[in-house]
Amino acid sequence: MSYLQVSPLRPAVETTSSLLTVRWVDVPGSLERSVSVNGEVKSEPVSREPSAVRRRLAAGFGVNVFSRGVATLIQLVSVPIFLRHWGTDLYGEWLLLNSIPSYFAQSDIGFGSTAGNEMTMLMAVGRQDEALDVFQSVLALTTVISSTLGALFMALVWFLPFDRWLHTYSIGQRETKIVVLLLVLSTLLSMQETLYQAAFRCVSKYVYGTFLKSVILLVSFLAVSGVVLFGGDVLLTAAVYFGVNAVGTLLLWIALRREVPWIRFGFEHAQWATLKRLSGPAVSFLALPVGGLLNLQGMLLVVGHVLGPVAVVIFSTARMVSRVAIQFMNMISNTIWPEMSTAVGAEDWPLARAIHRRACQISMVSGWSIVLAMALVGPWIWRHWTLHQFPTDTVLLDLMLLLVVFSSLWLTSLTALAATNRHQRVAMVYLITTSVSLAAAWALTRSFGLRGTAVALIGGEVFMALTVLRASLRFLGDSFSGFARSMFSIPRLGRGAAAAVTE
Repeated sequence: MSYLQVSPLRPAVETTSSLLTVRWVDVPGSLERSVSVNGEVKSEPVSREPSAVRRRLAAGFGVNVFSRGVATLIQLVSVPIFLRHWGTDLYGEWLLLNSIPSYFAQSDIGFGSTAGNEMTMLMAVGRQDEALDVFQSVLALTTVISSTLGALFMALVWFLPFDRWLHTYSIGQRETKIVVLLLVLSTLLSMQETLYQAAFRCVSKYVYGTFLKSVILLVSFLAVSGVVLFGGDVLLTAAVYFGVNAVGTLLLWIALRREVPWIRFGFEHAQWATLKRLSGPAVSFLALPVGGLLNLQGMLLVVGHVLGPVAVVIFSTARMVSRVAIQFMNMISNTIWPEMSTAVGAEDWPLARAIHRRACQISMVSGWSIVLAMALVGPWIWRHWTLHQFPTDTVLLDLMLLLVVFSSLWLTSLTALAATNRHQRVAMVYLITTSVSLAAAWALTRSFGLRGTAVALIGGEVFMALTVLRASLRFLGDSFSGFARSMFSIPRLGRGAAAAVTE
């Protein structure tokens, strides 16, 4: 993911000699300065001065608030719209069909996220040519993967019994296949977006890239909701969703070419050695989103198979209500991600520790506050969100909020490892933990219903909290006692201040 502040360019400062022409370009509010040497644009390393870091963090958090606002709006509005116009059964089946393409979202085998980290760390020390090598190498790989998977799925989808697997009785067999095909193609088409966002991020244009993606997401939701409101069926809804996302991917490509001119689309700088070097952290990176899919969509599939589509809607609603705090923590993680990559890439360990401490502190305090608030207003939200069609299960809701408490202990801390490609061991532990939780949920759901599903999730979160915090502190060279004390203090951000809080 990536950010930037949009503002006009200042007049350029140009210096000319008999051998070369150097042209400096400043972007007000942006923290990147570029130099054009004989027509070739070069970007200076990202500034790590305290004031510059604070400005980037503030801008990044602002765009994350906007992005989260868009996502929250979609979640809040989509449930009553779909329930009112499609009904419980059809909406439950639509959720199940949407769970299938989620597994294709990581078809780049983690190379997109790994490339983003690598490019940002390289640009922290001005190694632009190597960053371009990484971009084009991963671009070549993702293009081959998405094209191959798309062709294979288009050939095989007609022979796969999705309707029997997912118990989609409200949607015809042929329509089910076409809807799944459109959703999968949309996901594969947007695979390149991870790499596009990586390019924005590595030159401190994270704000811009994230803002554009959020606008595209909002337009997609408005288009899909319009179809549902005016009586469109599932097939037309999927077709509109595919069309809007295809146009959105094209617009992101155009914006990237304009804003980061040294990023060239092609394969002339692609190198097998680069892909081989990134393969270790990339494959390990895949375990994080796969584990997340098992945790989110996998649990929906378990609930749907054991209890049916109506239970899917109830569980999905309870989880959405409880995950307000998780969404806030994700905003914090996304905000500090580029800065953590930059600090570690430049080997500025005091700054990295300061960012980690402050982010974890804010995440825990905010998480607890939001959980307590949701415990009070959650039942009211539940009733109005579901149009009073389902009784409020306060025990289930409280269990899901307890889940958030444990999640807050590790989700933000994980960024120190994930943003620097040091996540291999933790990622595998997460994948194993979520797999065990999924198996436990299958058994507990049969015996205790949706409350059993929640208990299985809580067990996995407790274990991950213990594992991740220990690994992050060891990587950053931080002590647990110093970290614990910092949770009750107000550290200042900056290299000198960071050194003080690590004493």
